[in-house]
Amino acid sequence: MNFAVGLKPLLAEARSMESLEKQLICPICLEMFTKPVVILPCQHNLCRKCANDVFQASNPLWQSRGSSAVPSGGRFRCPSCRHEVVLDRHGVYGLQRNLLVENIIDIYKQESARPLHAKAEQHLMCEEHEDERINIYCLRCEAPTCSLCKVFGAHKDCEVAPLPAVYQRQKSELSDGIAMLVAGNDRIQAIITQMEEICRTIEDNGRRQKQHLGLRFDSLYSILEERKKELLQSIAREQEAKVQRAPDGCVLA
Repeated sequence: MNFAVGLKPLLAEARSMESLEKQLICPICLEMFTKPVVILPCQHNLCRKCANDVFQASNPLWQSRGSSAVPSGGRFRCPSCRHEVVLDRHGVYGLQRNLLVENIIDIYKQESARPLHAKAEQHLMCEEHEDERINIYCLRCEAPTCSLCKVFGAHKDCEVAPLPAVYQRQKSELSDGIAMLVAGNDRIQAIITQMEEICRTIEDNGRRQKQHLGLRFDSLYSILEERKKELLQSIAREQEAKVQRAPDGCVLA
């Protein structure tokens, strides 16, 4: 067996894992994301703890969740793109969790726990021919098999392909599927962010309308009270004038 040839897929896999790890590094703590992971409106991710640290540093007077007072929200800037993130009264706990990234982290950690040399020593052997390694893939049966099964065994009439080639093709298809899933997740997160902005706008408009209505009502009430006062004073003056003009013996009932 050519050891250099066998080592190439392992080196490629190691480089791929290293590249993936770089995508899972938090820009604040410079460590792998710690769950829960939150996604900002600009689509960058942060550990929620790190996001809270940045938020608290930018808003030192903001009340914590455990306070009896109701906080009014705040803002901070994304450490990756400097986009301003505006938060409601829930603070960073109001940000959407990125469950997809959390799942990818779990998968990455499971895969990283397997030693590289252990992967190199794994050779699946054929159940029918115990001394033969599984090295080809039956396209019709969609099953890995060995060369002897193709020549003499159950797959002699089937179309086969080298197992590494099939593996690379399926891996590429899976990567494309993951990329589409990530892109779809980004679009969904963008829509969620947009809907949250719309809801906040509706709430702000409703609050302003209520405030405006209250001010108008207070103004009208003040006008009515002033008019009532004027009318009562006018009646009192008129009554007093009539009493003064009445004969001395006239007594008002």
